[in-house]
Amino acid sequence: MPFANINGIEMHYHEEGEGNPVVLINGFSGDTSFFKQMIPELASRYRVITFDNRGAGLTRYPGQGIRSQDFVDDVLALMDYLHVFKAHMLGWSMGAHIAQEFALQHPDRLRSLTLVSAYPYRPARSSYFMNGIVDCALRGGDPEYISMMTNAFCFTEKFFSDHEAKGKPVRSLKNLDPKGLKDQMGALDEFDTREKVANITVPTLSVHGLSDIMVEPKLGDYISDRIPGCKVLRIPEVGHIIRTDLYTKEFMEHIRENDQ
Repeated sequence: MPFANINGIEMHYHEEGEGNPVVLINGFSGDTSFFKQMIPELASRYRVITFDNRGAGLTRYPGQGIRSQDFVDDVLALMDYLHVFKAHMLGWSMGAHIAQEFALQHPDRLRSLTLVSAYPYRPARSSYFMNGIVDCALRGGDPEYISMMTNAFCFTEKFFSDHEAKGKPVRSLKNLDPKGLKDQMGALDEFDTREKVANITVPTLSVHGLSDIMVEPKLGDYISDRIPGCKVLRIPEVGHIIRTDLYTKEFMEHIRENDQ
């Protein structure tokens, strides 16, 4: 279980495979398990790196609040620690915002950029809901209940009906750190790329579920409409959390096209 001592934190990370590096960035409260379905196929051709952002998973941080820039600086420091000069980067949700900022600040360190369920600023309904979830966690709320509420916002009717028909359980959040959630939420409040997203020059793929109510598709369109040459994948009947197999093919095609 490797850790990188960077920027005053102990960052938990996972890497697998060989080849040009691919960095995968989690969203709010996510950990290295989020991309587990995608990693084996990617790792057959690439060196895949994912990690727990400060405030989530096994990463240890001082717990004195988080700034949005901290996330960007941590990604850069981890790449330096692992001797990764240039990488393909994919971010989901909050991770997509971190990836946007990284592409704006360090375009020379990227071969390609993929933004999944992305937004240029935190939507009001999402903010209202997520602040309620954080408050519930801080008050000692049942993690299973918090998972149920989060899933209701992140998945679609089709997702739940399919799971019900197959008798499959729906994912639940584990190892929630209420203080970490609060600190990550504080960083989310600072995110806003509306005035600068058009300055992204890295070859970009935008992926969004057309039934996303956490981050409406029009926010993904706001980004893709402004990034020059941005490729677009819109997936029907899918919400905020998108099964990685629904876009792995397009993602791998995108990174192969920019693998020089």
